[in-house]
Amino acid sequence: MPKRRKRRRKKTASPATATWIFVMVLLVLGGGLLVRGKIKTEMQNQATTQTETGASSNESASQQKFIKKMAKPAVRVYRQNGQVLPSIVIAQAILESSWGTSALFLQANNPFGVKGSYEGRTKSFPTTEYVNNKKISINANFRDYPSLTAAILDHDALLKRDYFKQTVTDYPTAAKLLQRNGYATDPKYAKKLTNLIATYNLNEYDT
Repeated sequence: MPKRRKRRRKKTASPATATWIFVMVLLVLGGGLLVRGKIKTEMQNQATTQTETGASSNESASQQKFIKKMAKPAVRVYRQNGQVLPSIVIAQAILESSWGTSALFLQANNPFGVKGSYEGRTKSFPTTEYVNNKKISINANFRDYPSLTAAILDHDALLKRDYFKQTVTDYPTAAKLLQRNGYATDPKYAKKLTNLIATYNLNEYDT
């Protein structure tokens, strides 16, 4: 009789082995998803940071542009007449014109909020005043200048005549004199000027 061949039984994985493999697959898949999620989060954070940095850079660039726009004629005029420190001129322009965005600056070349008329030229604008330390809004006539240099020259003459009375060579004293002698009704005017000068190193233009 022919010998019967023994059939080889196929080895089947034990339940414990199958469970271990299943767990490993889950861990690998879960780890991959976790890594992908982390990478995605990091990319989103980087994009947000870049956006914020870009906005900040744009704002800083805009501010520096305005500072330079005011500094050039302010330094030139100061070297010419030696009356008002460029740091005070620039700080007042920043404060009074909101970094060159006010209608008064854009339409009348008046960065200092000087009221009245200039060679017969005047324009009416709404403005904020302080009465008994309370803000009120009124319409007032402001000087309308043909150029920024004309505005600075007129501003220098006004300060020298009505607010300084003497040569002032340091900006803290100049800021205090402006407030003490009534250039602005804001009770924190001098402090705001000195803070602007210190923050943006505007006194570098005084030398």
